[in-house]
Amino acid sequence: MSKLKVVSLVEMKTGQSGRIRQIYGGRGMAARLQALGLYPGKKITKLSAVSRGPVVVEIDRTRVALGHGCARRIFVEIEK
Repeated sequence: MSKLKVVSLVEMKTGQSGRIRQIYGGRGMAARLQALGLYPGKKITKLSAVSRGPVVVEIDRTRVALGHGCARRIFVEIEK
């Protein structure tokens, strides 16, 4: 049985995939992310990131760029 690890989207390595476990933010942020297809239980893959810059992820074959501050509030469960 594999162990699961929870890390922020910022801490994930490029190419790593997992499922969104928790989003820490207000109602407005949660609603915006949900409109983009990001919500707990959704599978996500980190495509790229620039230090302190935007984080690009893929959800359902769609690419989404998120600001660094937003990305560090999204926690993802990955296989260790």
